[in-house]
Amino acid sequence: MFLAVAAPAEAAVFAFRNDGWIHFVVEGQNLARGPLGVLLYVLFVPLYGYVPQAHRASYLSITSLLLALGTVGPGYTATLAILALFSLGIVRQFGTPSKRWSGTALLALVYSALLVHPQPPWLPAIHTPEPLYFYLHWAGIGYLFLRTYHVLADVALGRLEQPGLANFSAYLLFAPTLRMGPIYRYRAFAEQLADGPAQHRNLLSAFGRLVTGLVRLGVLGIVLKELPLDRLFHEPQTLSTGQLIFGLYWAPMSFYLWVSGYVDLSIAVGKVLGFTIPDNFAYPWKATNIAEFWQRWHITLSEWLRDYLFLQMIRKRWPVAVSYVSTFLFCGLWHAPIRCYLLWGLTQGVGLAIRRMWLDYWKHQRNAKSPKYQILARARLVDSPLSAGIGWLVTFHYLMFTLTIGVDVAHAGLRFFRQLYVVVGIG
Repeated sequence: MFLAVAAPAEAAVFAFRNDGWIHFVVEGQNLARGPLGVLLYVLFVPLYGYVPQAHRASYLSITSLLLALGTVGPGYTATLAILALFSLGIVRQFGTPSKRWSGTALLALVYSALLVHPQPPWLPAIHTPEPLYFYLHWAGIGYLFLRTYHVLADVALGRLEQPGLANFSAYLLFAPTLRMGPIYRYRAFAEQLADGPAQHRNLLSAFGRLVTGLVRLGVLGIVLKELPLDRLFHEPQTLSTGQLIFGLYWAPMSFYLWVSGYVDLSIAVGKVLGFTIPDNFAYPWKATNIAEFWQRWHITLSEWLRDYLFLQMIRKRWPVAVSYVSTFLFCGLWHAPIRCYLLWGLTQGVGLAIRRMWLDYWKHQRNAKSPKYQILARARLVDSPLSAGIGWLVTFHYLMFTLTIGVDVAHAGLRFFRQLYVVVGIG
């Protein structure tokens, strides 16, 4: 999968191939396609300051497509450009309250058809361990859908004016956030675009985020050399008990380092360019409950899910538990159209629903001053550092387990957990 490290190192290659022109492969990973690839956009930054304001949006669109051309090839680049035009057409034609849901259905149909197709004929085979649908998602297709729906919904509800072609294309294709977010809101992006590069440029802060991102990705690379995820999930029988238990925690941490490292680099490039890209992580492992975790983890995605799915269901008087589960089943499906991500989404939705029911139960106990509540209060197990510590411990291990399930099933169909069961001798 995307974090596998198994192949020997290869030299950098510049070749006009149909799957990209820039290929810098290290330990089986094409760095130009991964998080480090976003740094290539720095090549286009110096000229941006000299572009007249009327042409800045077009410059961002064209240079973002040029970066895609160099890293994922002409087929994928053309697909992104066509989808941007199609998405604008959807917003223009269906951006009214009466047509919004028709536009949403058409938008979802086109994007999902592309992702579930085993091999669209105009796209070349890719030299990567991921399946094509997964690679398409990380190449930006998934985020184009979320951004487009955000604009469609807000235009239909009167929160936004109809966007112009130049600004909308720049927003969708903006290279620093195209592949893995964060999910900019259109209004913030358009305002910063209009302000110009000088107002939001911060080179010192950019350097700090650059160093942080490189450190995170460096730690990831060092540990992956010692314990590659391919070995962890495909050959768990070759690992010791300690390595298997370490793997239970390492798999989700590796995903965190990979994505948060990318976000750091994305924000750094944005600050040099003159954009304040929203942050996506706020120390998620400090969370003392699963709801707080989702306020700290992939923040812009969490806010999108809250605003455009969960709250819409609540307003329609769906049961809270059903709303949580439905929201995160969509979240799992959005990550990839396979069962492992639906299973992962289900665990997150169920966890949030259980927490909500638990809160409601203890709120009733507290208001009623029940004997049970008074006993726990006297034992300092309510609203105390001890209760917060217990909450953190439960939350941390629940997330470690469920995130590892998602990564494991995607790799090897729970082979890691079966081997952990055998080696540790559970039961």
